Amino acid sequence: MVNRVVTCYGGGLIGSSWATHFILKGLSTIVYDIDNEKLKEAEERIKDNFDFLLEQNVIDDIELEECLNRFKVTTDKKVAVRDSFFIQENGPENYEIKRKIISDIEKFAPKDAIIASSTSGLLISEIARDAENPERIIGAHPYNPPHLIPLVELSGGDRTKNDVLENASKFYKSIDKEPVILKKEALGFISNRLQMALYR
Repeated sequence: MVNRVVTCYGGGLIGSSWATHFILKGLSTIVYDIDNEKLKEAEERIKDNFDFLLEQNVIDDIELEECLNRFKVTTDKKVAVRDSFFIQENGPENYEIKRKIISDIEKFAPKDAIIASSTSGLLISEIARDAENPERIIGAHPYNPPHLIPLVELSGGDRTKNDVLENASKFYKSIDKEPVILKKEALGFISNRLQMALYR
């Protein structure tokens, strides 16, 4: 892919961790959130993540500086997604909120950009229910923290195109993630369901 800009739409705990991983793997990364206070918290989390990676000798001082220059933050929805080929959505686990986020993203994102929701238990068919282009919306369930744990479970909705899932899988593999594609969508994906069964 020519355009190597990705967006983390939502800079909370998961969004900041995703951003850390994207930045670490050489991607120009934009972090969006609804106000400057949340963005300040996101920046602090990202910098703390990189300080930890420096302490663990995963990166050196030069790489740290390069990484910290590889991302920017914004509260402008258009600026957040207009140049991105891949958008990692990290909103709250709520259908109505996620549908509103998808609507906002679709107003400004390129028509061929993949939108990956970091949901841990919701159905993609329901998240993408009102979308203009539901075929490019997938679920991408990471394990916390995403910048340290490689597993990511991918799921399509009832209108997701198979090649979108395959392209998302290739993208994640290219940045050293270990994607697993579900054959059909399921509440809780695979690992959460296994965890709950083991817990019970």
